[in-house]
Amino acid sequence: MKIPTVLQFILRRFNIFLQKSRTKKLLSILLFFGITILILFSNFNPKQVWLKQDEVARSNIVSNINAVVIDTKQTEILKQQAADKVQKVYQEDNFALTNTEKDINLFFTRLNEILAGPEEDRNDAVQNLLIQTNVKKELFQLQYTPVRLAEYLMATSAPDIEKMRQSSLTIVRPLMTNPITDDTLNGIYQQAFSRISELGYAPEARDVIKIICINSLRANLIYNESATNKALKEATDAVQPVQKTIKAGEIIVREGDRVTPEQISILEQLGIQRSKSYIATLIGTSIFVMLTFWLVLEFLRRHYEQFYRNDMMMLLIGLIFILVIAFARFVTIIKIGDNPELHHLAGFLAPVAAGSMLIAILLDNRMAYFMTIIMALYVGFLTQGDQLHYAITAFIGGTVGVFGVHRLTQMSDLAKSGLRIAFANIVTIITLNLIGGEINPSILTVSVIMGAANGILSAVLMIGALPYLESGFSLTSMIKLLELSNPNHPLLRRLLLEAPGTYHHSLMVGNLAEASAEAVGANPLLVRVGALFHDVGKIKRPEYFVENQRGFENPHEKIAPALSTLIITSHVKEGAELAREAHLPQAILDFIEQHHGTSLAKYFYSRALEEDPDGYINEDNFRYEGPKPQSKEVALVMLADSVEAAVRSLQDPNPQKINQMVRMIINDKLSEGQLETADLTFKDLDIISQSFCKSLEGIYHKRIEYPEIIVREFEKRREPDGDPDYQPAE
Repeated sequence: MKIPTVLQFILRRFNIFLQKSRTKKLLSILLFFGITILILFSNFNPKQVWLKQDEVARSNIVSNINAVVIDTKQTEILKQQAADKVQKVYQEDNFALTNTEKDINLFFTRLNEILAGPEEDRNDAVQNLLIQTNVKKELFQLQYTPVRLAEYLMATSAPDIEKMRQSSLTIVRPLMTNPITDDTLNGIYQQAFSRISELGYAPEARDVIKIICINSLRANLIYNESATNKALKEATDAVQPVQKTIKAGEIIVREGDRVTPEQISILEQLGIQRSKSYIATLIGTSIFVMLTFWLVLEFLRRHYEQFYRNDMMMLLIGLIFILVIAFARFVTIIKIGDNPELHHLAGFLAPVAAGSMLIAILLDNRMAYFMTIIMALYVGFLTQGDQLHYAITAFIGGTVGVFGVHRLTQMSDLAKSGLRIAFANIVTIITLNLIGGEINPSILTVSVIMGAANGILSAVLMIGALPYLESGFSLTSMIKLLELSNPNHPLLRRLLLEAPGTYHHSLMVGNLAEASAEAVGANPLLVRVGALFHDVGKIKRPEYFVENQRGFENPHEKIAPALSTLIITSHVKEGAELAREAHLPQAILDFIEQHHGTSLAKYFYSRALEEDPDGYINEDNFRYEGPKPQSKEVALVMLADSVEAAVRSLQDPNPQKINQMVRMIINDKLSEGQLETADLTFKDLDIISQSFCKSLEGIYHKRIEYPEIIVREFEKRREPDGDPDYQPAE
């Protein structure tokens, strides 16, 4: 095989490969993956260095910007000096003296019990008591051993032992009235030694008193560690960071010098020093992006298969996502003053809410909530400082944005959504600062301003991007529907002027269908707009439709039923042509093409059978071309269209007649199979039926007949006015 032939073969196979839907999707995902990695990794400057303490610099490291940095070494020295001035915080122990006296009394009570016991056990028991009591024996030296002291105590009378107890209490009581801490306890011991040595007792007695006094004395001021730490923190926090100005071109580290911790700190503040491994960061970032992409794709596959299999919708989701995180990365570059803490507050400007609202308006609300979570995670990834605060604020702002555009009824709702987001951001930022417990007024003020600006910015970005995304992806958003519902739309004005009966009928159909739309999970605004345009094809020949034949003879009486059917059914095709000329979106075009489905024009079909009972009449020639309604919204308009026309033809309509007619029309459409592709349940049809009846009963309610005397009085008052159109009441 020749080389050109091989190349042609490879190119053909590659072209086939590219044309496959899965291949396109895979390539698109890889493209968005690469762009996302690029945006995230732009946080890390490739020109950064990675120096370690005491490492020898291989070249001069120079600052390329003017900046104010914090001198961490001098700041730490000042903080240490402030901490050294803080005194320890103590808490008074009100039971210290009581416990000391209790220990002394307990010792002598136990001693008396031993001396009153069996004689053979006394010596060992007294020795053990002395040894157990003397837990602080390392603090002083006894003149006698426990054996000698035990012998002395056994030979001492009860009154003398009582004197020893009283002397011990007399010694400790005045000492315990002084403030005693663990640090000053040794001085108290020395005072106790001095007072015991002045006692006119035998040396053995003084040793016993020394054991019990020294081991019972304790601190009456307890060290409060938490209060001390709080005082230390307040003192160190009050120290203002020592700042120094670095000029562009200034050498931070000279070639051949050992790198100090202070120099590393300056390099980090200037963004020159990398704090992490470059390769490890790239790997971690890639894994994070893959994980979030998998979550999004799996969510779409499970809950939105119609979007998952639509390449254009997947492209739209990816584009909005990329735009949001790209803008979030852009705002993090904004420099707010020379203080690094203030500089990081630009993270509050990340316009996640703009992306959330775009997805909600163009695609789906529930998907917008999920994507808000994902985009908020990326905001936390892209920002510095309180990353969790930025992510939480972005999530709450985006969610409130979705709430604001959940059901748009007028264009001003878009502007109001920006104010709602701003308010939610402000409340969130204040709340997070209160939870943190440390409120810096200047930082809080700037944060609140950023949060408010975020709301306005998100609304502006959303309003600006919406028309381009709508037209670029051929989507019909709520905004587009609101524009189409304007009575000044050229097609609607033509309908009003050239076929006023049809225009009024369309309004009635819209009111009927819209009233039940939300109850069955349909879009009320889409239903209303679709109903307004569903019969625009009647503009071509309005006089052939009964609602426009006020005071005119019926032209169908002069032509054959087949021709009448052709004229009537052609309003669907002609309406679609008018809609395309007016550049109406496909969603509205569906109403025009599908609102009759493949229904039979029964009136003209019956006439044809009457005129030619023996001839062969093809029923298909009297049917609309279809297709049948493909959505709940179109099905609602179909039912409302038929019901409104049928009820209007009733003589003296009352609730019972209306109810029977509505249910008959719905059952007919159901039995004909016109609703088989509309995803409506029997419960939905029952809800629709009840809604139609309620609305129609309100329209055709029975009027109050005025008493004759009131009518005569009313006519009497009108006659003198010279009203040329006046006619007596019948």
